[in-house]
Amino acid sequence: MEMFPVETEEITYKRKKSKGKRQALIAQFDSEEVHHQVEERICPDCQGDLKEIGATLQRQELVFIPAKLKRIDHIQHAYKCQASR
Repeated sequence: MEMFPVETEEITYKRKKSKGKRQALIAQFDSEEVHHQVEERICPDCQGDLKEIGATLQRQELVFIPAKLKRIDHIQHAYKCQASR
């Protein structure tokens, strides 16, 4: 029984990914913001009050409601303690 060598082809390039189409697509829908805030705003180190220092968009999702699409923006708030710097 003869064994023939198997020829393999190596791909030496990477395909370009298209960017920005998703953002342009979801920008057209009505939006609703869902804010995720920390319930207890107390510093675990010194028990001082935490002050909000900003918020960032964590993710966007499309929700299909029959005959309507709506974009929900999830925003996470960030806090820092003023007493323990």
